[in-house]
Amino acid sequence: MTDSETDMATLLVVDDSRLMRVAARKILKNDFNIVEAADGEEAWKTLQEHPDISLVMSDLSMPNLDGLGLLKRIRESDFSELPVIIVTGAEDDDGSKKTALAAGASDFITKPFESIQLLARAKSQARQKDTQEALQKSETEKQQLREVSPVDPLTGLASKHAFFSHLEENLAYATRHQTDISLLLVRIEKYKILYLRRGKQIAETLAREIATILSEGRRREDTVGRVALDTFGILLPSADQVGANHVLAQLQDAIDKTQISVEGEVVPFNIRFGLCKPDIRANICAEDVMSLAEAELTAQVMPVTAKAALRPETPKTLQQTESVEIPAKQEAATPDEIHQALNALANNTEPTATPDALARGILPVLSAWNRSHDQKYDHLVKAIHEALFAAENPQTATAPPPNPPELVD
Repeated sequence: MTDSETDMATLLVVDDSRLMRVAARKILKNDFNIVEAADGEEAWKTLQEHPDISLVMSDLSMPNLDGLGLLKRIRESDFSELPVIIVTGAEDDDGSKKTALAAGASDFITKPFESIQLLARAKSQARQKDTQEALQKSETEKQQLREVSPVDPLTGLASKHAFFSHLEENLAYATRHQTDISLLLVRIEKYKILYLRRGKQIAETLAREIATILSEGRRREDTVGRVALDTFGILLPSADQVGANHVLAQLQDAIDKTQISVEGEVVPFNIRFGLCKPDIRANICAEDVMSLAEAELTAQVMPVTAKAALRPETPKTLQQTESVEIPAKQEAATPDEIHQALNALANNTEPTATPDALARGILPVLSAWNRSHDQKYDHLVKAIHEALFAAENPQTATAPPPNPPELVD
């Protein structure tokens, strides 16, 4: 095979008429490598043997396996994206053509065909396939770059991949030297709803503004990253509980004073915080610490900061709900304690961890489950939060924690 033939796309011509296959070969041989098959079964076998085939041109009426049967097989296989041109004759009615179109035919051509028309159709389908493959390759490469890139393209903060790497490194250091480490998660409440209702520009402007606030005044050793669409992480190496609480208070105050406007309209938003200072132990990993911070975040009674929605004609005074002091939480069960509890219950014995601690320990799982169902089960997760709040604060058990204000249109 010559170099020019190697560069050409391979086309499979399927027709029970040898005369028609010869005619197609003569017309297409200068632009395609031609492979032939006398019926659908032979064509199917040829596809298995020649994965480089990039286009199929098949007669509709053939013995053994006709063009429609071959088309359906292709569309249900690993070759489902392969362009298939169906060649029809005088004996094929409009109903057959409609059936083939519904089955996924890429194009039609009628016998007897003109050489220019056949070549033009074949080239068009080949170009479309090349374009589609190039786009898919480009998207795959972009996604791979996004996954391993150290920088989040929207905010300029550390990407999720980079943030987790920093967290693992700092945990390893803290374990070796028995130093403190704290993790703060910051979530924009109902960010996806804001994105859908107000649009990409407003949502991304809000994310960038919050990222800027979180980055200001951080130490060189701190890491600020975007760990999810609506969530940021702040890694505070060597920060004890007092130091971490100080950072949290500073951020709460800064965000509480922030008013974000896009094209003259104030953007309402609520922020939720989850602060975790894990007990450093052997084999602790990034996922363990993230789960603990997520538990604190999802168990928070209400967002610390709540901005009310304003319209452009509303006076420019930012309405706020008062922040509530979040009582100190009881300890959540560790992943090891949860695992032990499952084994104990399976053996009809009592777990060592308390039921409340176990409930707090699985809150991140329940919250992730709720988010995977588009917040459909908010009321269930909320009920668990309220029950734990009441258990921790029996003196206020008759007054359930307030709900955060809803985003409005």
